[in-house]
Amino acid sequence: MNIVLIGFMGCGKTTIGRKLAVRLGYHFLDTDHQIQREQNAKVKDLFQIYGEEQFRHLETDLLRRLCKLENTILATGGGILTTPGNLDLLRSIGITIYLKTDLEDICERVSRNDRRPMLQTENPLETIQQLFGERESMYSQAEYIIETQSLKMWHIVNKIIQNL
Repeated sequence: MNIVLIGFMGCGKTTIGRKLAVRLGYHFLDTDHQIQREQNAKVKDLFQIYGEEQFRHLETDLLRRLCKLENTILATGGGILTTPGNLDLLRSIGITIYLKTDLEDICERVSRNDRRPMLQTENPLETIQQLFGERESMYSQAEYIIETQSLKMWHIVNKIIQNL
C-alpha cells in the first residue's frame, strides 16, 4: 500500500511524509525532490528556465513512472493536481490524503523562504490566496482529508494512520 500526500505549498507534505514513512517503515519520495535530482536543478530554476508548463510535464512523466511503487509515502508538489489526469495517476499509485491547512498558517510558513517559484510575484500574499482558491476543490477530491490546523506533527501522523 502507498500513501499519497497532497495539499497546498507549505502544508507540511514533506515533513509529515518523512515522519509517517519512519513510523510505518515505508520508503519516502517527494516528487519535487525527485525531479530536482533527475534534472540536476532546483524547482525554482526549472520554473525560470523552462516555465511552469514544462515543469508540470516533468511531474506527470514522473507519476507515470511511479505506478509500481510499493510501501511508499509520496509527497507531491502543491500544483501537481493542476494538470488534468494527475489525480487519476495519483490514485493509481496509492491512497490520496489532503493535508488541509488554513491560509494563515500557509502564509506564515511559505514567507520563511524564497524557494517557491509560484510566489515570485509582486504580491505573494495575493498569489497565495488566488492559487489556494483555484486549487482547494482539486485537493478536496482526495480519499481522506486531514485538518492540520493547530495539530502537532505526531498528531497528524496518528490521524493519517487511524484513517487507513
